[in-house]
Amino acid sequence: MAWESPRQLLSVINKRISESGILSFIGYQVVDLDIGYAEAVFHHDKRLERSGGIIHGGVIVTALDTTMGLAAMAATRGENNVTLELKVNFLEPLDGGLYKVKAKVLRKGLHTVVVDGELLKGQNVLAAKALGTYFIVRT
Repeated sequence: MAWESPRQLLSVINKRISESGILSFIGYQVVDLDIGYAEAVFHHDKRLERSGGIIHGGVIVTALDTTMGLAAMAATRGENNVTLELKVNFLEPLDGGLYKVKAKVLRKGLHTVVVDGELLKGQNVLAAKALGTYFIVRT
């Protein structure tokens, strides 16, 4: 999916996301996309909670990985990628409200892209921090 400007494809990407089972279930939506940058949001939903009333860690990782993969794709002019490695530190519980996920490319190489990710809650409180490496798939 090559493009001139990543922002031109926000509606196309969100349409695909709405058709994806897990991302649609989470309520995930991309709100900004630029060269090497992606930002998304999702709202707290009781169906995403684990015991204790907080969002399950798998939902957090899914949101981070998706946003970070989109930032990597935006840095490579739409080339597809797969996750090689993803490390997440869970810093605060997600216990209500709107969550923002931000991803920024740190380095783009010939075959891989390294991406920094953050999940914020409330008044921009850092709730999770991630670092991922994405392999550029060329067919």
